[in-house]
Amino acid sequence: MISVDPKAIPDSYRDFLDWMKKEGEFLEIDDEIDWYLEMGAILRRGAETLSPSPIFNKVKGCPEFRAAEFGMQKSGTRGKPWARLAPFLGLPLDADVMEMQAAYIKHLDTGKVHPPKIVENKDAPCKENIWLGDDIDLEKIPAPLLHMGDAQRMMQTAGMNIVQTPDGKWTNWSINRSSLIDKKTMAGAWQPHQHNGMIFRMWQEKGEEDMPIAIAFGVPPACAVQSTSRIPDWEDEYDYSSKLIDRPIEMVKCEHSDILVPASSEIVIEGKISLTETCLEGPFGEYAGYLITTHHSPKPKHTVTAVTFRNKGILPISSPGMPPDSTQIAIAFFQSVDSVMRLKKAGFPIIDGLQNFESAGHYFVIRVKNNWHELTGWKHDEFVKKIADFIWNDHIGGGFSKLVLVGEDVDPSDPLAVLFALGTRNHPEKGTYIPKDAKMWGLGVEGYHSMEDFHSGGGGLVVYSCIGLEEYTGVPKPSILTFYRNYPKPIIEKVLANWEKWGMRTPDPILQKHASQSTPWVYFNKTGEGETGKGLNL
Repeated sequence: MISVDPKAIPDSYRDFLDWMKKEGEFLEIDDEIDWYLEMGAILRRGAETLSPSPIFNKVKGCPEFRAAEFGMQKSGTRGKPWARLAPFLGLPLDADVMEMQAAYIKHLDTGKVHPPKIVENKDAPCKENIWLGDDIDLEKIPAPLLHMGDAQRMMQTAGMNIVQTPDGKWTNWSINRSSLIDKKTMAGAWQPHQHNGMIFRMWQEKGEEDMPIAIAFGVPPACAVQSTSRIPDWEDEYDYSSKLIDRPIEMVKCEHSDILVPASSEIVIEGKISLTETCLEGPFGEYAGYLITTHHSPKPKHTVTAVTFRNKGILPISSPGMPPDSTQIAIAFFQSVDSVMRLKKAGFPIIDGLQNFESAGHYFVIRVKNNWHELTGWKHDEFVKKIADFIWNDHIGGGFSKLVLVGEDVDPSDPLAVLFALGTRNHPEKGTYIPKDAKMWGLGVEGYHSMEDFHSGGGGLVVYSCIGLEEYTGVPKPSILTFYRNYPKPIIEKVLANWEKWGMRTPDPILQKHASQSTPWVYFNKTGEGETGKGLNL
């Protein structure tokens, strides 16, 4: 069993990049790269080939800055597909996804909140350079035009929005896109069901002044993980980040507001979100992997009042496209953690779950305990409806549109196992449930929504149950035919002992590890008696 090591989590984004360069997971590009499409093309090709993530040391027209891939990219390193995600959690580079989720949840459950350590400007790296007034020029920051068809350069794809309620009692961290309009102006999406949208609505209801905001780019890894989270309303992401590293986080006050930002941030953009003025924004290639040309509309105007940055400040970038890439991985992993924690706390008999990376996070696969019926006393349809209503009438349900319920023998992180379950365990009619009164409906970027969906703000949600129909409740499930599940132990051991001698291909190390640590399987000895062991969930 692995566990989070808070001391292993890098203190800053730069420390993370330095570590990843040594591991061969990141590389530096010293050639001049154009922010116009070229940067986006490199990022996209890198994601699709599982290449090392790029650090752009020289971006055309932006001599004071650098840029880099956000970080949570899937790796092509043999045996370490999640080596770029694990450092954010202080976990071994060869850990698999479900191991990481279990360790992270356990750590948060037992962690302690540490108040921030407030530092002065002179001790904050993000204050090494300060632009105010006429010095502000956002066009000198290497915000890229990532895709053909994007309407604007996108400044905010991997930064951390920081906003507070008017009374200052709730501070929210989040990520959502913000486009570059001109030297001092941006425009961003503020969805009403997201926390930053809820806080923006509070400022609108107060109606006295525009909403202050800071966007911190290149924040410490412990902060970055919470900017994609789905924690409950009125809880601060800072608290969870301090639990993760088990110590205070150094924070510094903004130039024009009381908002605190991580002192080691690479770049900080301060300003105000207008309650009344808007700018036309979009379309933009979104995290579901589509550029939907109809997605352009007025968005609240963001007027920039200050920019502070480190020497040669690094702008982190996430280039959305066909999954998986760092956008979907960051969203799916950490939103899954929050959803699993909330579901368990509410008493649902689940083991774990993951917003499937390959579906851009839109399939949320939840592993349910086989004895769920005995634990709850619910019938099948009742269970499906209860879990759907809980998810899609809560903040956690705003990031995915399809729920897949599977049994203990299906690993949510294994797309082959999930596809196998969908194909062989889901009854198209009796095992499918479409919520009618859900408050959430994903984010509308899935590429299939009707115009009626957009006008009504609903629709497009579904639950696929792969846990068995009512008539089979409590009845043993059919055996899955795999090497580890279907053969006697002596045969398994003999085959493994001679595998390489026979010239057969040795599995990737991460699969071998997975095979020895996954959920229980059952094999039968010569007398037909079942024995429990460990095996690969295929």
